[in-house]
Amino acid sequence: MLSGDVRKASQVVITNLRSGEEMGRRIVIANSFWKRFRGLMGTSPLQKGEGMLFPHTNSVHMFFMRYSLVIAYLTKDFRVLRLVVLNPWQIGPIMLGAYWVLELPQDAEGLIAAGDALRVTETTFET
Repeated sequence: MLSGDVRKASQVVITNLRSGEEMGRRIVIANSFWKRFRGLMGTSPLQKGEGMLFPHTNSVHMFFMRYSLVIAYLTKDFRVLRLVVLNPWQIGPIMLGAYWVLELPQDAEGLIAAGDALRVTETTFET
């Protein structure tokens, strides 16, 4: 479920509809060539509530990363197909049927499960 066309948003809030738990309030959309290319490479470890959402994606890699991530493969309507934890220098599986890939901090692992539906709502950056 989404509010507006999130592919054009710069940041979204993601809520797990099963638990009502907020997955992230500062989820950046990788909606440009540069954001997709760079991703989270070279960044500090994500804090609770942070993440990155990649549209038109069914696989990711962890090259040049310094920390592990929870990777959620999502359908076009934001249903979780599969979750994996990837460590630096690993390559994630190719997930057929995935439209989005959501990268979250490793401590988010217990907050999301395969089959969960997510609500994605456009927001603005907090200062």
